[in-house]
Amino acid sequence: MAAGAADEEEDRLSGLPDDVLHSILARLPFKHAVRTSALSRRWPRLWLHALAASPVLDFTDPDFVRGHSRAQFVATVNRCLSARGAAPLRALRVAFSPFGAFERDVVGWISAALGSGATEVDVDLRAQGRRRSGGIEADAEDDGGGTFRRTEVELRGDLFCSPSSLSRLSLSRFSLRHVPPGAAGLAGLTSLSLSHVDVTDDALRDAVSGCPVLEFLSLRSCDLLSNVRIAGGRLRGLEVVRCQVRQLQVAAPALESFAFHGDLMYLREDDSKPLEFIGSKGNNVTPPPSEATPELRDAYLSHVDFSGEDEVFDGFAYTEFLNKVAHAKILTICSVALLHIEEERFFSMPTIDTPNLQELQVLMGSLGDDDDTRFPDFFELAAPPLLERLFIQLPADCDGDSEEEDTDMVPGHEISLGRLTFIKVANFRGTRRELRLLRFLVGMAPALEQLVLVTPDPEAEQGGTTLRHDDQDKQQLLQIVQEQLSEVRKARRDQAHVVVCRARDDGSRRPAHSKYYHHDRE
Repeated sequence: MAAGAADEEEDRLSGLPDDVLHSILARLPFKHAVRTSALSRRWPRLWLHALAASPVLDFTDPDFVRGHSRAQFVATVNRCLSARGAAPLRALRVAFSPFGAFERDVVGWISAALGSGATEVDVDLRAQGRRRSGGIEADAEDDGGGTFRRTEVELRGDLFCSPSSLSRLSLSRFSLRHVPPGAAGLAGLTSLSLSHVDVTDDALRDAVSGCPVLEFLSLRSCDLLSNVRIAGGRLRGLEVVRCQVRQLQVAAPALESFAFHGDLMYLREDDSKPLEFIGSKGNNVTPPPSEATPELRDAYLSHVDFSGEDEVFDGFAYTEFLNKVAHAKILTICSVALLHIEEERFFSMPTIDTPNLQELQVLMGSLGDDDDTRFPDFFELAAPPLLERLFIQLPADCDGDSEEEDTDMVPGHEISLGRLTFIKVANFRGTRRELRLLRFLVGMAPALEQLVLVTPDPEAEQGGTTLRHDDQDKQQLLQIVQEQLSEVRKARRDQAHVVVCRARDDGSRRPAHSKYYHHDRE
């Protein structure tokens, strides 16, 4: 009876008209649509035809990728593309590790997408191993005998030669050395993302110059880049992440958003500037700074986890780098910036001019005995007159608390940020250092309206100071904070509302930059 009932139920479902079943399958995530193949012999044909009508082919679901061998994955993608026939395609997205026998298939997928009129192609070939060569991590795959080899997939030189509808291209772990500069198939790009790609300084310059309508450029872990020159009249967003860049020249008068995660510290021996915004008429024209510097809306500068934070540098460039983007309304910096700003004060460093800054976020790679005390140095030099929101990301791992006397931070002169109304501190545990930092922050914000302290979720804790995470302990932590701030708040007549909550319960406003590049694991 049970088997008969199951057959009857299967017959009822399979007996529905094809158009109804296509409609059902079109609403399912891809991995679930594929699983319907187990229902009957009819279903594989159904989901393939349903997929053929979809304008988007997305093979990036981690569960789907893990649930198939490489051969099965390749066969599935090939069947889906074949089943489409001449049907137009809007986007192809693939996350896969194809190295070995399937590299030709991967290149064929991109070619098929371009031939079907795709406007978006995103192919991430995830690395299988890592090796170090000359101090640089390179993508590599273990061949089984302990020998590592390069794993970039080479793209054919003719792949982008013909005009195409492509506007968004994202490639990870490819070789572009055979792709000619100024390829017609790339001329319409508005977004270009390259990760772990063997692009050189000259090749990048030529590629960008061949994309006259490019609006967004992302460069990640492209280790051949050193002296980068980028010119784009319509470029609005630029991110340079974990590249070995020593000098960056940008001619982009429309640039609004700039992110740099990497080495911000070294000055070159020839004293070249690490970051320059130059004129848009060519490298030989350098207009006054007021004309060359774009009106940035936001900037992100971070060195956290890029290299040892305790390195000794012969020269300092962070302040020069920071001053290039200081007119932005939204700014994210890191604890390494605080360290080097403190060091640069001994060299008669000029004031950091931040006349438009409304939101500041500080990413703390550590919170040692002196890390919190560097905040006064920054605010003494910057003193942003329009600052309204301050976000501080404390380290995710806590390495204990100071045994030293709990003394307040005393800046060289009084700091008052009259427009600062909102402060949020993430990964807050209530240590002495953190409470001292809070007293300083609240003391310089006479108009403060809300202070939000977000504790890590218990399951996210990785050791160190014990978390107070239940409701009772959360109330105790709130009481401790209020007691610690009582004298400061009385002096300031502060009526700010203090909130202590877990990360999962945090419903307060979030920073504009909520993506932290040092958390990425590629």
